Amino acid sequence: MDETIKKDIISMLGEAISLVEKNDFAELKELSNHTIHDASIYQDQDSIQCAVVVYALSKIIERTEEEGRKINATIVEKLRKAKNSLENNKEEQYRNLMRVLLKEIAQTDDKLLMFIQNVIEKANVVKGSKIHGHGISIAKTAEILGINQWDLMSFIGKTRIPDKEEIAGDITKRLSFAKKLFKVAK
Repeated sequence: MDETIKKDIISMLGEAISLVEKNDFAELKELSNHTIHDASIYQDQDSIQCAVVVYALSKIIERTEEEGRKINATIVEKLRKAKNSLENNKEEQYRNLMRVLLKEIAQTDDKLLMFIQNVIEKANVVKGSKIHGHGISIAKTAEILGINQWDLMSFIGKTRIPDKEEIAGDITKRLSFAKKLFKVAK
């Protein structure tokens, strides 16, 4: 794992622990968006997985206050262990803990199992659309997240991502750039 990504995930996990303890779902959701930048540059599965866990937690805490309190005790412990694993360069242990964390989120309550799975799947698709918005292909994004390309394309079609056009810079800057590119004298 790249050191920059590792440091970012360690920082994010530390912040997530604090936010989960406070039941601050809005900040948790915002925190998960922070890792999208790394994921779009490095196409890194670890940062995506961490973002999905944090996003799913934010949704669970937001929608089910009582269940959110039940989750907090075990989740905070797992988040701390995951953070410590990365700090001690035990990347495989970190990955295993993140997988366990997702399973625990899904098994917290039988009544919420379908809801939680839906949230986790939706979180993957939402994150995928944001990664695609950073310029990564739909196929590569779906591969990174382990989701269906059709689900991702359907969600992206509902957003305005494909419609966004880059605003061209000043005409003189573009002309100057073109002259430099083709080595044309001024």
